[in-house]
Amino acid sequence: MDERMARKKTFDPQRERGGTTPRYYEVFARKTSDDELAHVGSVEAPNDDLAQVRAWYIYDQHKWREMCVVPTDMIIPVRLGNHSTRIKMA
Repeated sequence: MDERMARKKTFDPQRERGGTTPRYYEVFARKTSDDELAHVGSVEAPNDDLAQVRAWYIYDQHKWREMCVVPTDMIIPVRLGNHSTRIKMA
């Protein structure tokens, strides 16, 4: 028997999932160019590419004009002292 035929195929589930460490992403979207970008939910994924796919699959109930995923650990909150603040446009 050929040596290639004798070897068993192996499956690495961590590699197939795109990585070993999950990362959390926040999902933002807008329906039209005039709409504000709004938070629509969150996804967990091992990499940016899979986060995009999961966000599109989970939040496909609308025909979004634009959708963005942002790693949660990359979001910088704006705070005044220990209190969260809201930035208001004039």
